[in-house]
Amino acid sequence: MKNLTGVLVFSAALLLAPGCTRKTGEAPGPTDASAATGEAARTGASKGALGAEEDAGTVNSARAAQEACVDAWLQKQGLDAYGNPEGSMYAGGTPLFDERTGERTDRLDFIFKNKPEARQACQGDASAQ
Repeated sequence: MKNLTGVLVFSAALLLAPGCTRKTGEAPGPTDASAATGEAARTGASKGALGAEEDAGTVNSARAAQEACVDAWLQKQGLDAYGNPEGSMYAGGTPLFDERTGERTDRLDFIFKNKPEARQACQGDASAQ
């Protein structure tokens, strides 16, 4: 009986201990000023040396414009977001992921491969590629 009591106390402690976390609502942060890092310390470069941000923004906006054009074209054609007839069902939820290989395909590449006319319709928006 003495061992049973010890086992019960030990198992109760194991079950209750993970549930007793301290949640104060504060975000974790550095404990002192020496732990705080600036932009240069994180990236190894000063903010002025990070000139690729503007170029990346241009590419992202061109990509977004092309996606918007393709989405509008697909909607006009009565197709779903992947270029197949509306209401198509996919194993795994998306045709962009190959479960056998674990590879993911870019949505626009998938659409352009299966529907080359979508690329032609949105050719003006493809200047970034």
